[in-house]
Amino acid sequence: MQEIQQFYHSECNESERLQSQAGQIEYITTMKYLKMYCKKDMSVLDACAGGGIYAFPLADLGCKVTAGDLIDVNVAHINSENTKNPKLTHIYQGSILDLSFFPDESFDIVLNLGSYYHLCDESDRQKSLAESLRVLKNGGIYVISYISRCANYMAHFRELQDNYPFLVNYMQNGFIENSTLFYSTTPEMMEADLQNQNLKLLHHIATDGPIFIYGDIVQKMNKSDFEAFMDIHLAHCDKKSNLGYSEHGLIVAQKETR
Repeated sequence: MQEIQQFYHSECNESERLQSQAGQIEYITTMKYLKMYCKKDMSVLDACAGGGIYAFPLADLGCKVTAGDLIDVNVAHINSENTKNPKLTHIYQGSILDLSFFPDESFDIVLNLGSYYHLCDESDRQKSLAESLRVLKNGGIYVISYISRCANYMAHFRELQDNYPFLVNYMQNGFIENSTLFYSTTPEMMEADLQNQNLKLLHHIATDGPIFIYGDIVQKMNKSDFEAFMDIHLAHCDKKSNLGYSEHGLIVAQKETR
């Protein structure tokens, strides 16, 4: 936990991460699918809300949004923004591994947009799924993001090409040895994990594609070129052939009645 806290304190400003034009690929794509299911008066738990990048737009759609995050600076940012213009139903600091302050089946929609790829321990990942699904109503919608193992292998291959033992270990385990900061998986493993939790997969999306290849190009695009690029991306991001090389993946699933 200390490593994650330090990362978000000193290396990553989560409230700004998706504001660049290249970062907008992930944001626009995710919002497209959230808007399909997050409707007015629905109760939404954004359990890894970061700086509220999705929580506030969903509140603007009329959803009753509860936003929480593990990281204190992220929660402080959410509180600050909500003080200026109150929109959120509830804000809290806490871990997705313990949502005991919420009763069973409290929410129509649960978002897990961040925690899964910070949990290097298998039992923690399973606990995060079980706990967030516990508070989701039967028939409710679960949305989860992940980091692609193969995409990261490609993204960092050039800098690590002389360290094959490192690459082999990473591809086997999905995380860097002696680090608990990031975990990556594969589309196949991700689908299996969710299907084991009695979830019906509705969409599986290559959220930002091979941004490690074209991110700098996208960043320099003019408005019309970027809009044309996004039209192409959104038309193909749900194709299975695109999943493995996308830096981030997104799954939308429905909790089935047991």
